[in-house]
Amino acid sequence: MQRFDVRELLGTATARTGLSDFGPEDFLEGLTVLVNGLNDEAEIRADRWEFVHERLQRLLINRLWFAKDLAEHPEILDEDEGSPVIIASLPRTGSTKLHRMLAATGDFQTVPLWKAHMFARIPGLDDGGKARRIAETEAYERWIYETSPAILTGHPLFTHEAEEDQWLAESAFRHPLIFGLFDSLQYAQWLFAADMRPTFVFFLSQIRYLQWQAGLSKAKPWLLKTPNHMGNEAALTECFKSPKFIVTHRDPVRCIPSITSTSMAMRRLYSDRDSSLALGAGALQLFANAANTHMGWRDQNPDVPVLDLSFDEINRDGIAVARKVYEFSGMFFSPEAQAATRAWEARNPREKHGTHHYSAAAIGTTDQGIRDLYAPYIERYARYIS
Repeated sequence: MQRFDVRELLGTATARTGLSDFGPEDFLEGLTVLVNGLNDEAEIRADRWEFVHERLQRLLINRLWFAKDLAEHPEILDEDEGSPVIIASLPRTGSTKLHRMLAATGDFQTVPLWKAHMFARIPGLDDGGKARRIAETEAYERWIYETSPAILTGHPLFTHEAEEDQWLAESAFRHPLIFGLFDSLQYAQWLFAADMRPTFVFFLSQIRYLQWQAGLSKAKPWLLKTPNHMGNEAALTECFKSPKFIVTHRDPVRCIPSITSTSMAMRRLYSDRDSSLALGAGALQLFANAANTHMGWRDQNPDVPVLDLSFDEINRDGIAVARKVYEFSGMFFSPEAQAATRAWEARNPREKHGTHHYSAAAIGTTDQGIRDLYAPYIERYARYIS
C-alpha cells in the first residue's frame, strides 16, 4: 500500500513551483492529521492514490502561488470586501438553489467553482492563467461525474456556477469538507475539537485575493454560502465587517440523511468502502452542535441582521424569496434581476438531474432519533420546518 508523507507532499509542491512559502503555517497541523488518517484509516483505492496525491498537491501549490502574490502585492490584504451576505444553514435546506439563483442576477460577488478549485493566479501566464485554471476545473468536473455519478443528483458541481466557498477554504486543511471527503476518525476527532479561527482568517484573505484578481469593488456585496458557516458565526463576525446572515430551514430528518448520502458520493471518488454509518453519526453530531451554537450566538447577538427562510418557500416561489433577500440586504430588485431570477429558476427545476435517495435507516438511526437530537432547533424554528 502506498503511503502519504507530509515532507514529500511539501517537497514535491516546492519542486513543481520553485517556491517554498506556503503562507501561515497553521495549515501544517491539519495536513499532518489528515495524512495520518489517510494512511491509517481511509482505505484509498490503489488506482486512486495518485488522484488523492494530486488533490493535495493542488491545494499546496495554490497556497504557494497565493503567498507569492501576497509578497509581491501586499495591497491585496488592503482590499475592502465590504459587508457580505452569508448563507449559514443546515445542509440540504434549499440554500444551494437560493445561492445560485441570486448569483445569476449578477448583483452579488460569488465564488464560482473554478475560482475555488484553482483560487491562485499561475505565475508567468497571461491573465493569471485563467484559461488553464478553468480547463483544469472542467476536467475535474468531468472526472467526478464519470467516477461517482451520484454526485450529480446530490450536490452537482459546475465549473462556472456559484459554489460553496468550503471548496475555497479546503486549502486551510482545517475544515469539515475534508471529513466529508475521507473516512478518518482521527481527523474528525481533531477537527471537532480544533479552533476554526485560522480557517476563517485565511478564508478572508482568499476573498480579498479573489476580489483583487477580478478588480471588483464592494459596490456589489459578497454572497457567501456553505453549511459549515452555521455555528461559526462568531468567527465570521470577527473576520468580516457587519455581515448579514441568511438561514434556510428544513426538517433535520430530511437534511442529515441527505447530506450523508451526498458526502458518501464524494467519498466514493477515492474509496470503495461504505462508511455511511460512521459518516452519518459524525454528521448528526456535527450539525446538531452547529445548530445549538448558532442558536446560542443569536441569543447573544440579537442586533446582527438575520433572515430566516423555509425550504418550502424557496422552492415554491423564487421571485418572492429573492425579493425578501434584496429587501433584507438593502438592495434594489431591478426588473433585470427579476428576469434573471425567473430564467435561472426555469432552467433549474427541482430534481433536474434525477432523484436523490436517502433515509435515516441508511445512516443507522430513525426519524425520531434525529428529531430527539435536534429537538431544540426544531422547537425554535417550527414555523419554518415542514
